Amino acid sequence: MSMPLVALCADEECFRHPELLGLEGENLLAQQWLMPFTSAEQARAALRDAASVQEVWVVSCADVAPINLAAALKRDRPGRRVCMLTAQESGSLRSRTTAAGVDASLTRQAFVERYAQCKQVAMRAIELQAGIGPGAVCAPAGEAPQQQATFGVASSMTSPYGVATTHSAGFSESLERAGAMVSPAEMRQGGSYASANAQSALAAPSAAKDLAATVSPYGAVSGLGASGSSSASAANPQRPAAKGFLLPVVSGSGGAGKSAVALLAAHAAQGLGLRTLLLDFDLQFGDMAQLMGVKKPLRIDEVLARPERLAELSCEGRVPALLAAPEHVDAAEAVVAQAPALLDAVRERFDVIVANTGGAWAEQHAVLLERSSKVLFLVDQRATSVHAAQRALDLCARCGIAVNPFLFTLNGCGKGAPLSSMDVSCALKGAHVRELPDGGADVEDLLAAGLVGDLIDSRNELVEGIEELMAEMLPGVSAAATSSREGSGMPFLRGKRSRKRKKA
Repeated sequence: MSMPLVALCADEECFRHPELLGLEGENLLAQQWLMPFTSAEQARAALRDAASVQEVWVVSCADVAPINLAAALKRDRPGRRVCMLTAQESGSLRSRTTAAGVDASLTRQAFVERYAQCKQVAMRAIELQAGIGPGAVCAPAGEAPQQQATFGVASSMTSPYGVATTHSAGFSESLERAGAMVSPAEMRQGGSYASANAQSALAAPSAAKDLAATVSPYGAVSGLGASGSSSASAANPQRPAAKGFLLPVVSGSGGAGKSAVALLAAHAAQGLGLRTLLLDFDLQFGDMAQLMGVKKPLRIDEVLARPERLAELSCEGRVPALLAAPEHVDAAEAVVAQAPALLDAVRERFDVIVANTGGAWAEQHAVLLERSSKVLFLVDQRATSVHAAQRALDLCARCGIAVNPFLFTLNGCGKGAPLSSMDVSCALKGAHVRELPDGGADVEDLLAAGLVGDLIDSRNELVEGIEELMAEMLPGVSAAATSSREGSGMPFLRGKRSRKRKKA
């Protein structure tokens, strides 16, 4: 019996730069237990009759869509476990993966943990075969270590990168047990796949490069999935987990409604019982403090000057904590230089961090996007907003910034609106686009007066739309938990109609 392998189907950029998959320091082509493929045709040809390969991970490939490759691999060999790496499990994708028989959809966090788990099992098997691991059979001096009965003979398979020689070992049962630890039903977005002690074999990747790559319409290097925890903490048990769910709210240009949406999204997350921080990362002209009616907020530059002041941030009832933009416009550059450490610190203190951003794309956007769990990308009803979104996405592709975590959202939808989500989806080359309803004049009037609580209590249509969106997006928020909060704290989805006034 030969040692089973795991196959990885990804584009060439992923193999050249494993840090794009959250696996910095890993040489994927040198892993004797891992079969690399960049072409769907080559993968199917090599794996169709490869009984030793018990699990396949599909990230991307150059010639077909990942879901189609995963479906074909499952059809070729129904008994093999096939997993897809996904940015988010939409209803459409869930239906297609179910119909295709795909066993699991893995977030980036789950993929890193699964990789570490399989590598640990493989390394243990190789050590046992070499007679150097715990439980190995020691051979007499001058003789080669005796191969135990559970090991088979070495095998080899051909991949696009040459012959991958595999050491046989008692790997099969261990891998099967590892795969059975969590069922596909438990692979929800943001969830964890492996136990914590299965991660020690993986070098810790840099938080700045904690991205995952796949093919997108916007370039060869784009993003794949994210989760509430960083891959670095999953890979290194010695490092404290940064568990905060970082949600930047961005748009291609100003005027899309980022401030209002970020403010209401933070209140929605707090209303769901999650410790939430509203981070005003519009470093030059942020106005979150004014919109919340906070007279003397704690500001980002103040925390950077005195880090102990971070302890002053706290949530009160249904109101999230606020870390305001710097008082002076010229402080922005200094803040950006220290932003990574700040983001790591707040992610350890809060469950959710909603980050407001400015209209002009700059270095602070890259800092946020590289560390984001999801990105709420707003487009408004202007054609220029759609064009600006296209240009922003092209910029992300050129900079190697993940785009699959982006949740495209069309703001201001309603009867007679110039654009629909279908229009924007076509302009963005088929990207899925959500809709947020037009909140009417109430939104601008109440927020301008610092009366966000009154706006939420009014059950405005925009408020309800954002609450529904956050309940679907945030990991660990179940329908039962949502319904249990009705009537307490934030009046969540009680069905009241909004007091919406039409703009004059």
